[in-house]
Amino acid sequence: MESPSRWILLLMILSLISLFFFPATSYADACWMKYFRKDSLVNTYMRAYAVDGENLWVGTNGDGVVVYSGKETKNYSCKNTRSGSSVADGLISDNITSIAIDSRNHRVWIGTNEGLSTCNLDGTDWKRFAAKDGLPNNVIRDVAVDDRGIVWVGTPSGVASFNGEAWKVFTTSTSGLYADSVHSITVKGNTVWVATVDGSVNRFDGETWKAVIHH
Repeated sequence: MESPSRWILLLMILSLISLFFFPATSYADACWMKYFRKDSLVNTYMRAYAVDGENLWVGTNGDGVVVYSGKETKNYSCKNTRSGSSVADGLISDNITSIAIDSRNHRVWIGTNEGLSTCNLDGTDWKRFAAKDGLPNNVIRDVAVDDRGIVWVGTPSGVASFNGEAWKVFTTSTSGLYADSVHSITVKGNTVWVATVDGSVNRFDGETWKAVIHH
């Protein structure tokens, strides 16, 4: 009976040979990370991302948004997205928390620690929203878009939806949400699922909220 150590040694030798003669996968992975850190991302602390066709939208912690197309890289920040010093548009903060693509209306929604921003898929027509515009809180923890193009935002003070004209706020005291401190939002069709910091999961069917999981 052959010793198991001989088989282990043989497997190690074969693994080394395969890495030497067929290094494509490991080399591609190494180059991907190296390329992003050196040539693409201005900040390696990635907090959110979304994919639009071949374009990858990446949110960073302090340096705005980076869009990588495979051929070129664009950076959007508070400084280069405003149309004028006296105009309240552009990216509202460079500290990105979440990103969602609205394919129906061809827009990108970007959550930050100071409010919500949106622009066209080509990085133009910037708009911004904060608590003074109808949001329940300036801190945006998550953002999602349903099949109708309605934008859903999760904050520490409840959920808000935007139909293109006005915001509607959902809280424990006004709408039946189980807890106000929202951690994440997932949309499936037109059904909205909301997870809260206290561990509850809430479901909205378009009319009422129901706590699917709660303590």
